[in-house]
Amino acid sequence: MFENVSYNFYSNTLGRSVIPDEETFRKYELENRLYMKRLVDDNLVEEKEENGIDSAVCMMIEVDYQASQIASGEDAPDASESIGGYSYSTNNKAYEKYVEQNTKSTEEQKYKWLSLFCNVLGGVR
Repeated sequence: MFENVSYNFYSNTLGRSVIPDEETFRKYELENRLYMKRLVDDNLVEEKEENGIDSAVCMMIEVDYQASQIASGEDAPDASESIGGYSYSTNNKAYEKYVEQNTKSTEEQKYKWLSLFCNVLGGVR
């Protein structure tokens, strides 16, 4: 279990590029591995796709990375911009609403990836 939870598997096999590098990938790896290990140990999930558990963990790492980018304001649009002698300001209320709505859905996004790659079973067996 977790043999393929690596930046190489994430970027080459899954073809993803949201997380920029291996160092950033590893920042979120341990927590997601332990979370999945707990689900597997409690017989709450089982693979339905080849490398399903590893793929789900990689995608959950991506969700955590994206959530941290939103929380830090890294993905926030510029509030104003100057071009030549002109300046332009934007209204960030739509972006702030997007952040508010998506902050609470991080677990829902993780569950989406989990259910795509694994069978989610009901109750401890």
